[in-house]
Amino acid sequence: MNLALLIKRPMFKRWFIKQLSYYANGWYSFDHHTLNAASSSKSRLVIVAKCHYSEVWQNYPSVSKKELLQIINLQKNTQNPAEVVFQVFSNKSIDGFDVKKISFDQTLMDVLGNNKVLIPETELFSSNEQSILSLQTPPGNLFLSSFENKVTTSYAKGLVPNIETFKLTAGLELDSKEHLVNKEQYGVFLYEQLVQQNIELLLPKLAFNVKTWFEAKSLHLLYWMPLLTALSFFILSNSFLWVQGNTIESELAEQNEQISQLLLNKQEQDKRNHLLKLLNREFSKTATVHNHWALVYNLVESGMVITRLNFRDDLITIKGQSEQASKVLADIAKHPNVISASFNGAVRKSKGQETFTLELVPMKIVTAVMPEVVSEKIESKS
Repeated sequence: MNLALLIKRPMFKRWFIKQLSYYANGWYSFDHHTLNAASSSKSRLVIVAKCHYSEVWQNYPSVSKKELLQIINLQKNTQNPAEVVFQVFSNKSIDGFDVKKISFDQTLMDVLGNNKVLIPETELFSSNEQSILSLQTPPGNLFLSSFENKVTTSYAKGLVPNIETFKLTAGLELDSKEHLVNKEQYGVFLYEQLVQQNIELLLPKLAFNVKTWFEAKSLHLLYWMPLLTALSFFILSNSFLWVQGNTIESELAEQNEQISQLLLNKQEQDKRNHLLKLLNREFSKTATVHNHWALVYNLVESGMVITRLNFRDDLITIKGQSEQASKVLADIAKHPNVISASFNGAVRKSKGQETFTLELVPMKIVTAVMPEVVSEKIESKS
């Protein structure tokens, strides 16, 4: 769930905008979602420009998540929770985790105090997909790249004067496309990025100190409202899911007859496919050319020029010429459908050609389909 769903009603949206502001060497309000300079602000939710905080990365190899959280909690206990933000990212290359620590400047805390919720500006642009942004923010032009929720930023100054140099320092390809947001569009863009944030992912990016919000003695008078709100939300959300589940079950029941018919059609189609495969297999076993002509084709392929052909009983007599009669005889004798092959008479040579007569005893080929195969076809068809 994101913030846009919670502030969908106009009344909640107006209240939310009043509680929201932007700080960059001065106050800015979100009037009609655009940034407008203001002398002061009573808002509780403040988006802080990148120039007012620093980021430090630290690797923790070969450590479990439980142990890492214990280490972070020890560090939090020694610092003001309104001034620091810790984020944990899994790093498989070191079999551990990367921890990002965001620290807000003390001068900023002197101006804002400890009773506000601070949102680091750049954390609103984190994304699982790689993105490159060129943002014209009030403090200056800010370059930003994001991948796997890890953000790299730099203002356009010093050693990074332009977006091309930033790509090189961030290890990006020069032909990577960047998205430009000018100064007039930045307020709307920043607001949209905030309200589209998943609440569960947004909370770890916030810096706040709950102890400064209430007096300890008055807390017992206020805990009923959040409790009732949470209970109401739980009841409404579960009611919605129950109604939706019943609707889906009703639709499935109405379509049960169609599903049954589809299954019957599928079974009939499977039977037909099985019959077709069986017929194709049997047809592939049946020779499409008579065995005698297959032997003649083999002789022609061996280089024999046939001048006379005679079929008699189980004997084929073939007369012709070839450059090597012995090769022709050897090739036809290897044919699987020939029982025996021999010369009839002498082989005569003339002008580089050898004239000879072959006698072949071919094998009888049974091409009829066996009775058991026919019965199998009838059973499959039924």
